[in-house]
Amino acid sequence: MPRLVIERPGQEQQVFELPPDRPVYVGRAESNDLVLRETSVSRRHAMLSPSLEGHWMVRDLGSANGIFLNSRSVKETPLKDGDVLNIGEYSLRYESMESQILLTQAAAKLPPRLTMVMSLKDVNAALNLGKEPTPTPAPAVPIPRAAAVSPGAERSQLESRMKALEHENRLFELLYQVSRALGDLQSVEEVINSVLDLVLKVEGVERGYAMLGDEKGGFQPAVIRYKKDPSVGTAKIPQMILSQAIIKQVTQGGVPLLVQDVRMDPRLASSKSIALGGMQSAMCAPLKGGDKLYGLLYVDNLVKRGMFSQEDLNIFSVIATQAGLAVDRVRGREEMAKQSQQRSALERFLSPGVAQKIAAEAADIQLRGETQNLTVLFADIRGFTSMAEIMSPEETVELLNDFFNAMSDRIFSHEGTLDKFLGDGLMCLFGAPISKGNEALNAVRTAVEMQQTLQQINKDMGRPLHMGIGINTGRAVVGYIGATRRMDYTAIGDVVNVASRLCAAAAPDQILVSANTRTEFGGELPTRRLEPVKVKGKAEPIQVYEVLWQEVPVPAKQ
Repeated sequence: MPRLVIERPGQEQQVFELPPDRPVYVGRAESNDLVLRETSVSRRHAMLSPSLEGHWMVRDLGSANGIFLNSRSVKETPLKDGDVLNIGEYSLRYESMESQILLTQAAAKLPPRLTMVMSLKDVNAALNLGKEPTPTPAPAVPIPRAAAVSPGAERSQLESRMKALEHENRLFELLYQVSRALGDLQSVEEVINSVLDLVLKVEGVERGYAMLGDEKGGFQPAVIRYKKDPSVGTAKIPQMILSQAIIKQVTQGGVPLLVQDVRMDPRLASSKSIALGGMQSAMCAPLKGGDKLYGLLYVDNLVKRGMFSQEDLNIFSVIATQAGLAVDRVRGREEMAKQSQQRSALERFLSPGVAQKIAAEAADIQLRGETQNLTVLFADIRGFTSMAEIMSPEETVELLNDFFNAMSDRIFSHEGTLDKFLGDGLMCLFGAPISKGNEALNAVRTAVEMQQTLQQINKDMGRPLHMGIGINTGRAVVGYIGATRRMDYTAIGDVVNVASRLCAAAAPDQILVSANTRTEFGGELPTRRLEPVKVKGKAEPIQVYEVLWQEVPVPAKQ
């Protein structure tokens, strides 16, 4: 499986596996497959794609600072094994990873109780996975003197047993460390760093990395971790071998694999296949939480063949299982926190019922920018500036709060979205984020009830308020819009601008709607056609209608 080995000054080395069947986009923007977060990298910088001939091509996508291949500027060129691409401060070494023949052995299936390994009893069960059951001992039979074991043989057996016990004790200690280290981590990055530190303690492991899946079915760049500093010494570091076949076996089969060098097998001595480039022994396991596959965990030994046993593989599989569950717990907490934050934000401008519905159906509702049909309502208090000049600041704030509370109740009662307060006015949406199909009618009914409510409020006020309302229907871009640190759910587009202009043109106590809105709600409410109105930003006057809200009966409860 071809890959890119990614290096940047001050950062750990990473590996990005190139998918076999689709191009890979590289750049600074989060929408790329490989994101390089650095200002000298363009938002969409380059594309790597597999060719029909089987090799990979790199192409510059009009970047500002270009691509350098082996220190030479290029626009489009095929890649050879060992080529180094320079994009901004990043160095990307291409490794073709010629097809290998590998011998693999699967770990025994983990029993359900091992999804939470916390006791020595469970650990002991893990250590015995895959072993044949101990047969019932036969009756003792006297051993002839000639067959007696020599003192030297007894010593050898004792030393062998002691080594096995020491190895087993180290595995016990490691699994105990795993359960403690991964129990309460707060981020996926912490989990991955901790599990890599732990697997490097497995006897024989020299190198490892964890691959996390991305939203497109591939893998994110993986951090390589070495037991010893690879920069020490002059020997060339062997390639990290992990073929597409192994990845497919682990991801689809869902079981850990023990990978051995083909040169160990005499049956393959005459094979013309290329031998593994450096790796002598390796283990690979899925990182899973329940039915979710989060990625892969991989370790290898660069020197000794046949370094890992079935027992090592079983222990490695338990560690990977614990790591997968830790990732699952972290992702679950992150999702709950995200939903809680999202619901809290939505409750600022949605009715509680709609906010609850969005939280429950978050996976089915698009809250990012998208174009959709909606109705926009603007309302504004007439003459409020001059009124505020003769009121104290406290009186002004109290009056506005009473007004906005009453108007918000009317908006929420018709499942409108309170977009924002605008000084002494407000903007609200109907049809976003949830469309009911009768947005125009709901918006106009809301406007009628807002005017009726204000009329009732004025009975208890020494200074009566008057409001103008403008409503328009059409397509707009809606979603979270703004900067990374501050985003608001809102709508932008011509339909919003026209609604604002209609509000400005409305007289006190008047509701103006566009022809689009009038067509949408039909004859449900009484209206009167007015002369076309010239609004800012439009070359031609637009047709408007006045809603005769005084003729609409006041609801029994306001």
